[in-house]
Amino acid sequence: MTWRSRLGSLFRRKPAAARSFTACPQCGDKMIFVEKYTMGGDDLRTYRCDRCQSEHTLDFGPALWTYMSDTDKP
Repeated sequence: MTWRSRLGSLFRRKPAAARSFTACPQCGDKMIFVEKYTMGGDDLRTYRCDRCQSEHTLDFGPALWTYMSDTDKP
């Protein structure tokens, strides 16, 4: 085994774990979906963590109905 293959196997990077939207940012436990609000034009979803009893609102960008209503405009 050459020194290059040893160094390559020692310093090879591992891919980062995918970010989970349902993991609580405070304690890391899984959150439960509570509410989806799209009336303001944005897709806002509220999740609740049972472990630390906190609610987190996540913004997923513009709601689908805003794109659908914009297609009718000239």
